[in-house]
Amino acid sequence: MQPRPLITVGLAIGYMTIVAITWVVVGLDYDTVGDTTSNIVKGIVLPVALASVFLAVATSYLGWWGPAIREDLRAPRWLWAVPVLMFLPGLGALLGGFGPADRTAAYLFWLGVGTLLVGFGEEMLTRGTGLVGLRGGFGEPMAWFFSCLLFGLVHALNLFFGQSLGSTVQQIGIAFVAGSVLYVTRRVAGTLVICMLLHAWIDFTTFAFSDAATDAESPFVTLSLVQWLAFALAIAGVVVLLRRSGQHEDAADALPAV
Repeated sequence: MQPRPLITVGLAIGYMTIVAITWVVVGLDYDTVGDTTSNIVKGIVLPVALASVFLAVATSYLGWWGPAIREDLRAPRWLWAVPVLMFLPGLGALLGGFGPADRTAAYLFWLGVGTLLVGFGEEMLTRGTGLVGLRGGFGEPMAWFFSCLLFGLVHALNLFFGQSLGSTVQQIGIAFVAGSVLYVTRRVAGTLVICMLLHAWIDFTTFAFSDAATDAESPFVTLSLVQWLAFALAIAGVVVLLRRSGQHEDAADALPAV
């Protein structure tokens, strides 16, 4: 099917509706979603699994698996620094130790399953199938912008399930910038799979080791600050990539018609 931005809008509405209805059914309080194994299963694994099935079926129907997973617009190799830097805060949290007491093997297993599903679902929606649809109607700068905006707005759903307005606005802003990190990662890696794994890693270490990541006595606490360097480098990388895309589009327009 011919890619169009409206298809991306429809996918986003479908994905968020499935998650929202599931949260209503299970009675989710977002602020406690990571507190227990049961909450992880009900609040992350179940809704995101259902939404991911929806995306997988939709992508198959559209015939977009290839362009959703594979990236042909590659980036300079120096931009590998962006995903590497974004990986380090989670590593510092992991090395710093566990957070609250409820970090049993079952908790970590289901958290791992849940964050892998989130990595798959949110990346397919925003930088996979969703990006294919956006590219069908926009140039690369607008496709980048709306994919990051969509990534931020997906998190606005948390406001209706217990998260405060201030925390939600902050999360949307950070998600937009983190979307640029993952956009650059897709371009430099040539595949969405690396974005999925990095996304899952960030979420997993945030939930499981959040206390350790901010523990002033941990020798690895400084690694938590590296994400800001990743954000800055990602923004610089986006500027470089979008300027390149503009030059390629101008060169293509200058070619004589066949």
